[in-house]
This record gives sequence, structure tokens and C-alpha cells, in this order.
Amino acid sequence: MTKFGLCRRGHLFCVFKVAVAGSALAFLSGCATSGRSFNEMALAEFVPGQTTYTQAVRLLGAEPVNTYSQLNGAMLAQWEHKITVLTDAAYYRRNLLLRFSPDGRFEAVVDSNNVLPSPKQPANSASGYTQMPPPPSPVRQPNPELEQTVSSQAVAYPLK
Repeated sequence: MTKFGLCRRGHLFCVFKVAVAGSALAFLSGCATSGRSFNEMALAEFVPGQTTYTQAVRLLGAEPVNTYSQLNGAMLAQWEHKITVLTDAAYYRRNLLLRFSPDGRFEAVVDSNNVLPSPKQPANSASGYTQMPPPPSPVRQPNPELEQTVSSQAVAYPLK
């Protein structure tokens, strides 16, 4: 028996117990989460052209982690949740990027990762949901209006 009465079976067993306890503590201390957990099953309740942004937030059960305003008034909203164990040794990530029209109605799922359900088809469409065009490509597309050479002369204004 040791001085403090912790190990009764000998030194090796005591070292083993300390090693197991230390490993468990190290494993648990390496866990982390980021983003906000959301209810991916609610996506099946979304109806393009009808579900509003406020309803989407309520159905998903969380505010988006990011929103991106578009030049045409539309908005992209991103929900993301990541659980990490041992600093990226093992992780689970769910990501959902939705597009909302300028009037705040759901249009389409732009991107998703580890999210299964898909939105409902609109009731007023006999042939199903007409997909919106894909988001702009990151590859630069030529625009003749912007590529015209502008000839102007510099104008100097006096400072007071």
C-alpha cells in the first residue's frame, strides 16, 4: 500500500490508472464545436417562393452564422455546425447555404454538406420547381460594356 492509499496492487497498476485517467482527460479536452446546431430535417418543410427568411430561421431553430447581401437585393444565408474531436483528428460538419429573393422568400439551396432533406415543390407548379440560374461563376466572364475604353480628360478642382 502506498503512502496515500491510492494504489493497493502495486506500482505498475498505479501508473496504469494514472495513464488511463490522463488519456481520458486529454481526449475530452480536445473536443470543440463551432457554428450553431440547426434542424436539417426542417428543410423538407421549405417551399420555394413561399417560405420567408423569418420562417426559415424559426424552422431551422437557429440564426444563420453568416448572411451575404447580393447586388440585386437577394440574400444568401449560411447555417453551419462543426463538432471537432482532438483538434480536427475527427470531425463532423454540416453546412447549408440558402438563397432568398429580394422580398425575403426562399428560392433555392445553393450548397449543402451532410444535409439530407430537400425542399418541397411549390404547389402552383405543375411541372415542379423551376431552378433559378446557378450563382455567378468565380471565373471572370467577359463583359463588353465594362471593357470599353473610356477616354476622358482629367479635371482639376481648386481646393479652398
